[in-house]
Amino acid sequence: MSNAALLQPRYWLAHALEWPQAEGPYRECAQALAPPLIPRQMVSRDVADILAVADAFQKAQPGRRLVFFSDLTLWLDGQGSDWGRRGTDWEAGLRELENAPALTLFLTLSQYHHAFLADASREGMTIRFADGAVEKVTPQVREAARTFMQQILERDWPGYIGRVIADGKIRNA
Repeated sequence: MSNAALLQPRYWLAHALEWPQAEGPYRECAQALAPPLIPRQMVSRDVADILAVADAFQKAQPGRRLVFFSDLTLWLDGQGSDWGRRGTDWEAGLRELENAPALTLFLTLSQYHHAFLADASREGMTIRFADGAVEKVTPQVREAARTFMQQILERDWPGYIGRVIADGKIRNA
C-alpha cells in the first residue's frame, strides 16, 4: 500500500460510540476508520457487509470523503432496504470494528456533533439546547457538521499514520 493511500485514504467511515460519562463538553465519542485500508477477508460477514455498503455509498457520491454510518442506514432505507433485510447485525459489526486491529482514529467531539453521527431519521432531527433554543437540522446543517469532522480527520489522520509507520506497526510500500 502506498504512503498516499495510507495518509489520505479515499474516504473515512465514522460512527458514534456511546456518549461517555465524563466531565467536560468534549468527549472521545466517535470512531473513524478508512474502509479502503481494511482487508475484507479478515473481518466477519457483518463487518464485510457494512464495508461493502460504505464502498457502494461512497462510489455513488465520489466527492464525499467522510461517510457517517447513519448515512448508510438512510441510504439503504431510500432503496427500500435495511440492515435486517440484508441479514447484517450492524450492532455486532460496529462492535467488531471498534475492537478490530485496523487503523482507527477516535474523535473527541461535542454532544452536538456526536448527535449527527447517530441520526438516521428520515426527516432530520431537531436539537433542543439548554438555553431553550431549538434547531431543526437541515441537510445544510448536517453537511456543515460533516465538513467540521472531515477537517479534523484531514488534519489529524496523516500525523497518526506517520506515528504508526514510525513505530514500525505497519510498513509502507
